[in-house]
Amino acid sequence: MTMLLELLSPERIQALGIAATSLLTVWVGRQASKVKRLQTRVDELEAQAEKDRHLFVRAVKYIRELLWHIKTLDLLLNQHVPHVQVPDPPEVPEVLKEEV
Repeated sequence: MTMLLELLSPERIQALGIAATSLLTVWVGRQASKVKRLQTRVDELEAQAEKDRHLFVRAVKYIRELLWHIKTLDLLLNQHVPHVQVPDPPEVPEVLKEEV
């Protein structure tokens, strides 16, 4: 019984509390640094995604302009040199048809 009272002495409970608080502080500090590093990475990825989206939109506009230019050249060539066989333009891939 006295051994149990020694284990539950206020000094020992206070020491255990301080040790637990120290461990928790270290763990929370490590987690905070990991969260900060991950947040930085997420911000970088979001910025890169926005750049990629802008580049993709510009590429689609350029492809549309090229397709219009090709059709115009085909019409002009057929009008001025009707006996020349114009090769068929390449097909737009299925995955791009909706965008283009």
